[in-house]
Order: sequence, then C-alpha cells, then structure tokens
Amino acid sequence: MNLHTQRMTKVLQFIDETLDLEVSVSSLAKMAFYSEFHFHRIFRSFVGESVYAYRKRLLMERAVKFLQYTDKSVTEIAFDSGYDSHSSFTKAFKKFYKHSPSEVRQGQLVFDKYTFPQIEKGFKMKVKIVKLDEVQVIAMRGVGHFDEVASNAWGRLMKFAYGNGYMNEQVRRFGITHDDPNVTDLDKIRYDACLDLALGKGEGVDVSMHEDLKKMTITGGKYAQFVHKGSYDELGTTYNYAFNHWLPQSGYKLRLVPCFDLYLNKDPRRTKPENLTAIVHLPIV
Repeated sequence: MNLHTQRMTKVLQFIDETLDLEVSVSSLAKMAFYSEFHFHRIFRSFVGESVYAYRKRLLMERAVKFLQYTDKSVTEIAFDSGYDSHSSFTKAFKKFYKHSPSEVRQGQLVFDKYTFPQIEKGFKMKVKIVKLDEVQVIAMRGVGHFDEVASNAWGRLMKFAYGNGYMNEQVRRFGITHDDPNVTDLDKIRYDACLDLALGKGEGVDVSMHEDLKKMTITGGKYAQFVHKGSYDELGTTYNYAFNHWLPQSGYKLRLVPCFDLYLNKDPRRTKPENLTAIVHLPIV
C-alpha cells in the first residue's frame, strides 16, 4: 500500500507540474508501474475522478486565474487550456462554471463556494515588497475540505520529521494552498505542508521513506508580504485584503505561481491563537 501511494503521489505531482504538456494516460500508467487497462480504475479510486476529469478541472481552474489576474486574451487562454478555438473553450467553460469567460474577466462571477471574512472599513495592512530566492522543500500533501486539509498534512509531516530527527531551530515551515476555495470544490482543495531542506541531517532526505512525502520547489521572485497575527483560522481575512483590496490598486499583477505562508511560531500547538504569526506571500510582477 505504501508503494502504491508513492507511485500515485508521483503521478499527481507530475500532472500538477506539466499542465501545459500533452501527457498520455499510457505514459502516466508506466510512471506508476501499472498497466493502462487497470490504471484508469486505480486513478479514479485514488483521486475520486478520472485522469481526464482531474486534468480538465485543473486547467479550468487555472483559466479562471488567467482571466482574473492576467491580460491574456480569451483565445490565448483557450489554447493554454487545451482547446483549439475561442468558441469551444467558451462553451466548455460555461458548462463548467455556468458563466462565460468574459463574465469572469469583468468580475461578474461569484462562485458562492466559500465566504471570506469581511474587511472592516478603513482596515489596512503594511505591505513589504521583497525578492526571494527559490526554496527547496520536502512536502506532505493534504486534499480535502479547506478548513481541515492543513492540519491533516502537518500532522503527517511533523510525525515524519520528528520521528527521523530532522527538526532543529533553523527549520522553516511553509504552507502552500494551491486552490482558490471560491473556485475549487471545498473537498478538493490541495494543500502542501512544507519544511525547507536545511534540516538537522542536511539535504539528503530520502522521500521514499514515507508513502506520500515529496520534494518540491517554492518559486523565487518578487513577492508582496503581509504579516498575519492571530489564529490561522483567520488567514482568510489577510488573503481577502491582499487579493481584493491591496492588489487591484497596487500597480502590480499576480504571477501565476502559488501563494505561500511562512509560519514563524516553532510550535503552534503550544502557542495561544492570538500569538500566532504568519507571513503571507503574494507572488507579483
């Protein structure tokens, strides 16, 4: 079972990172060391949807980000999403979201999946613009409901890290939420709990020691930093401010790489919620 999970985790990571490539099911099956005949059923059982449906959903969700945060034309986004024409993409998009791409671009679309906390009138946060190097991390993924997925992933990652003597005072803790809860069904949110590779035993961490542990890179570049103080359950307030209040009038655009959080408290479980601190990083250009 551990070997099976390792193989399927590798497949999912490959799909996530190669959305712009035409990848055949047969090549994914070979990657997982299963026959193509059985792979369809195995993938659906592991993920909850078919390879085609999973990839199509990720492409559609990415298309929403293109529409909201870039100047790409609808035709360009159609090609990026695997469609050969503006019309075929628009038809598929409208079937998927019940709204046209142009409605999303004009800000007329409310997905009604998740309600971010309201921002009080006059609320402001200090913002710092920084340029960061990429960070190599080990990560444990959780998939599920937005309010539960992070604790699930961190529970498994910290058990691995402490159990193998990898933790020390210098280890940084990052969280990456790959999906917008307003766009993605709440039971399909992907979250990666991450530790940098400057661990107690160096960078030679063997990810094969755990069934769903992986190595990945947090992209470097320019970021806007927002210091969040208080319960992690209230991070939505900071993200709401960053996306809906600061970004539209900042003069910056969003880079299409994931946002991430840097958690500053060494042991959140032993820290009062009001004393928790995280730095939210918004990728900008």
